[in-house]
Amino acid sequence: MTVAQITERCRQIVQQKTASNSQVTDSSILGWINECTLALCSIISTLPKESITGQVVASTITFARDVLRLDYAAIYDGSNYHPLSTIDFNNFVKANPNWQNISTGKPAVMIRLTNLEWMMWPTPDSTWTGKTLSLYGAVQPDDLTLTSEEPPLSRTLHHAYPHYCAWLFFLAINNPDRAAAEYAIFDGIRRLNTKTATSTNGSLQSLRV
Repeated sequence: MTVAQITERCRQIVQQKTASNSQVTDSSILGWINECTLALCSIISTLPKESITGQVVASTITFARDVLRLDYAAIYDGSNYHPLSTIDFNNFVKANPNWQNISTGKPAVMIRLTNLEWMMWPTPDSTWTGKTLSLYGAVQPDDLTLTSEEPPLSRTLHHAYPHYCAWLFFLAINNPDRAAAEYAIFDGIRRLNTKTATSTNGSLQSLRV
């Protein structure tokens, strides 16, 4: 389904079929479509993965876009891959309260600082700096902007979008009962499809360093 088709279906559900005679603009619905993509991405277990290579650096690694999921990281020394565990900073500090006392050396962990920034621990020394860094993961997809575009997820999930938008539409016009019904439909479609849904057009780009 395209943005135009999702918008049309949403308006049919709410019975406000034209933007000129509506309490909600098409721009608002477009924003809800992009919100729906993020909501679905947060629980899809089989997002497509690609391998991206970069270089090990001693400083913080900054990704070009928000990381949805980092599934695998390893350093390649020219002969072997040395896997790194991945962890959020809060959990890392709880498990390693003396982490700042560790000198540089062979990195063992990739630590999420923010969605964009990660660091290696221990800090890579000269032996490891400059080595190849191999990553598998997926980043936040680009927002849709054109009415001809389709959401970057499997088309089995596209029918969830009008109901997600209708849920927010009914909330915006103060109709909580209809809103709850539309969310229930959205959630039912989500539950049926998110275990196998993947990207169909590559818009869920891989990690970049």
